[in-house]
Amino acid sequence: MHISGAVDADLTNVKASEVMASAVCNLWKEGKEGGYAVKHGQAPVSDFGTQRRKAKHTVHEVEFNQPNFFEKAFPCLFPYSVGGVEADRETQLDFRVHIQWTLQYHDRRFRKHVTYPFTTFSILQRRQALATARVQMRRLDFQREGKELLVLTPERLQQAAAEEDGNTAVSDATIRRLRQYVHGAVSRVQGSDQSRYQLRSQIWSTALYHGPPYVWITINPSDLHDPILQVFAGEDIDLNNFVASSGPNVAARAMNVAEDPYAAAKFFHFIIRVILETLFGIKVSKYKVCASLGILGEVAAYFGTVEAQGRGTLHLHLLLWLKHAPSFDDMRSLLRNDAFRQRIVKYIAANFRAYLPGLESAETVQRIPKEKDISFSRPPKPGSANYHEEIKQFELQLARMEQIHTCRVRRCLQYDKEGRLRCRRRAPFEKAVDDFVTEGGLWGPKRLYGFVNAWVPGILVNARCNNNGKFLTNGGDTKNITYYVTAYAAKKQGKEFNLSAILADAYAYHDTHPNVSYVGDIRAQQRLLLFCLVHAINRQQQLGAPMVMSYLMGWGDVYRSHTYSYLYWTSFSAALLSAHPTLKR
Repeated sequence: MHISGAVDADLTNVKASEVMASAVCNLWKEGKEGGYAVKHGQAPVSDFGTQRRKAKHTVHEVEFNQPNFFEKAFPCLFPYSVGGVEADRETQLDFRVHIQWTLQYHDRRFRKHVTYPFTTFSILQRRQALATARVQMRRLDFQREGKELLVLTPERLQQAAAEEDGNTAVSDATIRRLRQYVHGAVSRVQGSDQSRYQLRSQIWSTALYHGPPYVWITINPSDLHDPILQVFAGEDIDLNNFVASSGPNVAARAMNVAEDPYAAAKFFHFIIRVILETLFGIKVSKYKVCASLGILGEVAAYFGTVEAQGRGTLHLHLLLWLKHAPSFDDMRSLLRNDAFRQRIVKYIAANFRAYLPGLESAETVQRIPKEKDISFSRPPKPGSANYHEEIKQFELQLARMEQIHTCRVRRCLQYDKEGRLRCRRRAPFEKAVDDFVTEGGLWGPKRLYGFVNAWVPGILVNARCNNNGKFLTNGGDTKNITYYVTAYAAKKQGKEFNLSAILADAYAYHDTHPNVSYVGDIRAQQRLLLFCLVHAINRQQQLGAPMVMSYLMGWGDVYRSHTYSYLYWTSFSAALLSAHPTLKR
């Protein structure tokens, strides 16, 4: 039952049912149900919270200051018109807390609704945008720069849009300043590309504290075939006595994933946490990091970013720092030692694999029987008599289904500048007759067939999903991959749309729809303008339902073992110069 505050829920439900029944009877004409009509309002609905409703002396009567629009916009979710988000109740609930409660409701109707999660997340973003616009307007330099923004025109923004289309820098200094304000505001809005720009500095600060990262891993959990997700989606599966043939078929599993993005997001974060704690041996609490020996050694820190694929499924890009690993300079000198390189080769052979007997060529790969539902299974039981043979065969079958790359147009094949199709995954990959590492840090696993994607055996067997592992020898690869892991998280907006064009359209609307109550207040005008621009950018986001669920539930889009404190350079430099005036010279 929904929380209804001072309203007597049972009495209200009875009255609502009677009213609905009477209305349906009145529509019944000549043995047929009549038509329905919805009268639209003349003004937009405020989604910045409702005013507190004042209850009268009797518990059955409530004086409504403002109707609850959640109850009216989602009648199938709130069928008795009570219990809406931010509805009046004796104990007020935070907006996000109430949303999280609804997404975990027992009948799953909230999390399966097509628009409810997106609507609630959009409201959260709008509120964050308004709050951050207010923060931006309080900057000390705004009084000077804010007046310059008043002389902007849609034509100047259209000119900036044309320059951006031509891949040239925006020449208008005022528009560049406006974009700085917008960037600063959007960076405080959850789920925006700009909000993830700070990840780069956090990764590099981790490298300064722990040294360079040594392992780069991509984990792509199989949401379509994993039985754990089906349990989260409500299927009755006994995982202790698992039988694949008795579970839902592939069509039913796909339908469960498509209908329940909450279960998909919950499954992803569950699997990632299990891998970090069980396979890598690192557990993070609020106040400390506990590490033990894992499959890759003893992990000192990790930093991973979550990305959604084209169909909305989530996967993780993860950087790992290892304890007792040599520094950058030590690694360069140690690689000249033949004995040390042999130890590295053994480490590569144990943890990064691109070959098993049967993966020698396209012909031998085709001879391996295909088991499309291999992920809908459990790993072999460690206590069995033939465990070692079973695990080898199981890994080969998984590698056949999960790690063989097939180039296809519109998936990985793209046209280069010369008009030739190239694989953006750079397949075929480099072949090698054995695992190797050179004095310069170049390394590779044994690979006889160029379309086998390397994997981490522990992850492939236990998570039964596609993954990729790379050992970083602290050469150029470390720098390139560390930049890559943050480049996708801070995607340039121009890849999806022209930012200047979006700003021009939003500014034109703001200019033609002035708020008369703000005319005499420059800060209020610019705060409203900044809010409109930020909201216009947010509307262009492409977010899948599992990612939206991750934001709403507080699971986020980043995995990091440590916490970070911000250092504001302007404040630091001002304090330093104040204490040491001679530095000004």
